Amino acid sequence: MDEIGIRGAIYRYLRAEVVYCKRIGRGASGRVYKIGLNREPFVLAVKIVAGVEFLEKEVFALRFIGDRADIGLPKVYFSHIADEEIPLNMIGMTYLDGVGAHKIAWPFVGRKKRDRFKREVVENVVRLRSVTNDKYGKVTDAVYDEWSDYYIPFAKARLEFLRTRRCEGRKAEYILNILEKAFSHIDTILSDSTLPTLIHGDYWLPNIVVNRKTKEFAGCVDPFNLMYADAEYELFTLMQFPRLGLYDLYKQTVPTSRYCDLKSRMYALFSEVYWCELLGHGVGRIYIVQMAKALEKELDKFGGRVG
Repeated sequence: MDEIGIRGAIYRYLRAEVVYCKRIGRGASGRVYKIGLNREPFVLAVKIVAGVEFLEKEVFALRFIGDRADIGLPKVYFSHIADEEIPLNMIGMTYLDGVGAHKIAWPFVGRKKRDRFKREVVENVVRLRSVTNDKYGKVTDAVYDEWSDYYIPFAKARLEFLRTRRCEGRKAEYILNILEKAFSHIDTILSDSTLPTLIHGDYWLPNIVVNRKTKEFAGCVDPFNLMYADAEYELFTLMQFPRLGLYDLYKQTVPTSRYCDLKSRMYALFSEVYWCELLGHGVGRIYIVQMAKALEKELDKFGGRVG
């Protein structure tokens, strides 16, 4: 079914024939294929997307960031909304030659190659930090003078969602309690926010592509929920594979705010709850509990200095 639809879309939009079609990935929002063509660009990635909303958001995000900063995002060649002839939602874009960086056994990669990759990942974040705005909020509605005016309602909505999940047990209750504690200090935690900065929205290792042979940075994919945010909002994604040390390298490269560690842990947990809400997942998973414990540790570390 997918291959027939892909062949039809490739011919309709590019007037090209498919030489081969190989599925290379599956994520929360779709299936990805590597497509060989009989004419330029010769190789494409085609993503089959479950819903029109996801497709439109991704195409918009790829083009919006791509017009403002080169962070290695794929170029969109075409997008297609399901119709009677081709009943699939899909995006045709640049094929990035590599795999998600989480699939590389980094402890067994030579130090020079590992350090080069880490620098490239952090430099990419810094490039995106150069895109600023005079207001905070979603890029289509950036109207907030203060970051807290945008973020506090977002955090409050996640707490309201969590309260509906108390029935999931003690783990869910614990996560709610930690986030409520953080929320009680949120004005202070957000008080040192930076200028409004464009973010990728999902910049973590599975969305960072690395060449399997050379271990070089090949690009990144799947920008999500684009906004102008506190520049440190994106950093929690660098924490998620701590042995690689991306977050620590960033802090060595760029001056950070007083509450950077605490903010990052809070952003991480609220974001994970948001993903559970979007995808319908349970909130009491062990890794989410671990994120709550990390946030609790940061809250305890600051003690009376917060609030």
